[in-house]
Amino acid sequence: MNNLRKSFIFLSFILISVVLFSNCKNVSGVIQKKQGLENIEFTEVRRLNHTVNLKEYTIINSTKGIKDLYGKLNDSKFSRSSPIPILEGENECFLVLKPKLKKIKYGDIQIEKIEAKGSILIINYRETESDEYAEKKQSNPIVILKVFNRPKTIQFNQLK
Repeated sequence: MNNLRKSFIFLSFILISVVLFSNCKNVSGVIQKKQGLENIEFTEVRRLNHTVNLKEYTIINSTKGIKDLYGKLNDSKFSRSSPIPILEGENECFLVLKPKLKKIKYGDIQIEKIEAKGSILIINYRETESDEYAEKKQSNPIVILKVFNRPKTIQFNQLK
C-alpha cells in the first residue's frame, strides 16, 4: 500500500510538472506576440571566413546581387566555385552577416533565432569558438542565410 501511495504521488508530481511547463511555453509565446515579435524561418546557405570588404550585414533581393557577392568570395586557389543559390519566392531574400566579434577573437557565430518586428529583422546570435579559425588566425566569419521575409533593416542581438 505504501508503494502504491508513493507511485501515485510521484505520477501526480510528473503530471503537474508537465502541465506547468506547457503553460510556461504558452506564456512566452503570448509575451512575444505582445511585443510584436514574429519568428522568421531561415536556412543557412554558406559559412566561411574571408577577409573581403563587406558591411556588417547586407540584404540581397536579386539573383544579380548574389552572383556579384559570390564573385567577390570566389577563391582562385580552387578550380570550382561554390554553387550559387537562387531566390524561389517573392518573400525571400539573402542576408550576408559579418558581425564584428566582441568576445572571441578567432571565433565564429551561431544564429539562434531570427525575429521580425515590423520591417526590422532581429538576428539573435552567439559567438562560438572555432578550432579551425583559431589555428589559421581567422577573425572574419561570414554567414549567408536565406530568409523567408524581406526586411528593410537588421538589428543584431548578441546572446550570452
